[in-house]
Formats: sequence, C-alpha cells, structure tokens
Amino acid sequence: MSKLAISGYRVKLDVMNVSLTAELETVIEGKVKSGLYNNASEVVRDALRRAFCPPQSLDLEEDTPELAALIREGAKSRHTPHRKGDVRRRLEQFRQRSRV
Repeated sequence: MSKLAISGYRVKLDVMNVSLTAELETVIEGKVKSGLYNNASEVVRDALRRAFCPPQSLDLEEDTPELAALIREGAKSRHTPHRKGDVRRRLEQFRQRSRV
C-alpha cells in the first residue's frame, strides 16, 4: 500500500494487479493516446465508476444557477442556421469594413 499527500490530506492508494485481454489493453492504450486520460489507471477507474456507481443527479437551478440562466437564454434566442462558408464570408466582410 502506498500513501500520497494531497493538500494536507493523506490518501491511501491500494495497488491491485488485473489481467486484461489484448483487446482491452488496446482499448485502454487508445484512450490514453487520445489525450483524454493521462494513464491506464485513469481509464480503468473511470470505466469502473461508470459501470458500478450510480450517476449523481444534477439540479441546474440549485447547483449552478448561472449555467441554468445561460442555457435558458440560449434556448430562447433566435437560431440562425449556417451553411458551409458562412463564417469565411462573414470574416471577409469584417476585414473589408475594418480597412475603411
């Protein structure tokens, strides 16, 4: 058993060795290479949490009222569908007006 000190707290880390199939090793290596995880342990911990821990409920209004307000504002706003090239055209229009 190893110990790790984090901001004044002592956390005990148990070490466990687990045998994986070649397919699972490939999946884990892919997740780490993607940059989403720093190492294989993070991938396994996240997978175990997702498989065995019930999801925590989130009440946007109570937990993050600022985010809830932004989501409501976005939902009420006027939506403008865009087509390929719209951003480039707008940027060019802006550049032309800026030169004047």
